[in-house]
Amino acid sequence: MQFLKKYISFSGFLACCFLLVSVLNSCGQSGAKTETWPTPINLTSVIDATGVTELSGLHWNPQLNRLYVLGDNGHLHILELNKKTNDFSQIGEFSKLGGPEGIMQVDYAANEFYTIDENQYEIRRFTHNPDFTNLMLVHKWNLLAEPSPMVDTGNDGPEGIVFVPDRYLSSIGFISSETDEKYTSKKGMGGLIFIAHQKKGLIWVFDVNPDKDDDFAFVGKYKTNRNESCDLAFDRSTGLLYILHNADENTIEVTDMSATQHSGKGKFIMKTEYKIPNPKGSLNIEGLAIAPKFADAANVSIWLCRDISKDEDSADKNDCLWWYKPFATEGTCVKNWNVNKLGKKK
Repeated sequence: MQFLKKYISFSGFLACCFLLVSVLNSCGQSGAKTETWPTPINLTSVIDATGVTELSGLHWNPQLNRLYVLGDNGHLHILELNKKTNDFSQIGEFSKLGGPEGIMQVDYAANEFYTIDENQYEIRRFTHNPDFTNLMLVHKWNLLAEPSPMVDTGNDGPEGIVFVPDRYLSSIGFISSETDEKYTSKKGMGGLIFIAHQKKGLIWVFDVNPDKDDDFAFVGKYKTNRNESCDLAFDRSTGLLYILHNADENTIEVTDMSATQHSGKGKFIMKTEYKIPNPKGSLNIEGLAIAPKFADAANVSIWLCRDISKDEDSADKNDCLWWYKPFATEGTCVKNWNVNKLGKKK
């Protein structure tokens, strides 16, 4: 099978132009077309006009129009999109989250989120009050403990995290690489947690009990098209998983999570790949979020961020969070799709 490649080119700090094949932005219609993309909007100053460092993970909440911007220094910024003005503003901020690298939500309506902590190799569940004035760590799961076979590889550990609902896993007949059998959640979350790992670019999958510490099952691990993976995004409207890689070159791999199986070793089948040419300055693009293709045709978007250290160029610190809109994503509409529906497909 030949894979299509997409190209993003930058001018100035980051101007882009994608060449890709996509489907039309409405369910039931399709057709190949070429899109030319505008310069991305630099959102860095929404967080801090003096610049931002150590951004590592992104998550988009399509129900509340919120962008979660996470730093591995333990800081989280919640930005909200005003669709009338087409502008973001910061509505919440937390610190002291440990050493988080990735962030996700299960229920978009809930005042909570999950992180993957690279320092402690833990999935963590946090809750907060509606006005973002109080944060509580309610549960955590140690991925170095049984039944997980993950080992401590130091700073080359887990980086990205995303939730995939049972409804989609059931519809595609998702296979556990451990058992070669179909698998959907059994622990009560209504789906599975996918973890992007730096070491060998593997995607690890876990079935987690959301209400009990360290209660989880290991579902499997899957090879990707690259040897490093740093963030994940899942489009619930198309059922496609987006995997960000930033070793050697920055790329985004797209898969529907169908996989080849060989004696307990799975490999996701890549549908397409976006190549992200190097921006000026730091090449360390670590965060990815994507809007559902069929949630709002006028605001199909992708967000990227790069991890800038404190001693790097000030220009990079002021140009590290980007919004691309519109973005012609892959895939067709999942039947009877609902932005917050989690359960098994009937």
